[in-house]
Amino acid sequence: MSMLTLNGVLQNVYSQPERKDEKTGEIRPASLHAQILAENVTQSGETKLEMVTLKVHTEAFRNLVGQKIRVPVGAFVANGGIMFYALRNEAQPLAGA
Repeated sequence: MSMLTLNGVLQNVYSQPERKDEKTGEIRPASLHAQILAENVTQSGETKLEMVTLKVHTEAFRNLVGQKIRVPVGAFVANGGIMFYALRNEAQPLAGA
């Protein structure tokens, strides 16, 4: 069970085609991405909207565009910001955040 859940409105789902890494020559497989508009409350109590793009592993996201969803995620710090990733074994979106 995931400790973190990303809540927000699913804005878009798109496919990224297979591509070749320019530095290593490695072939990257095609992937599916979901863009979620999340609400974060700042220290001053104001609401900040943030678009989060996740690489996802199921077409189930396509049916939920425009709806509030919850996605189990993991997180890490990179370049001074928090990055999220969908958990492969729990990546089913849940409607109604």
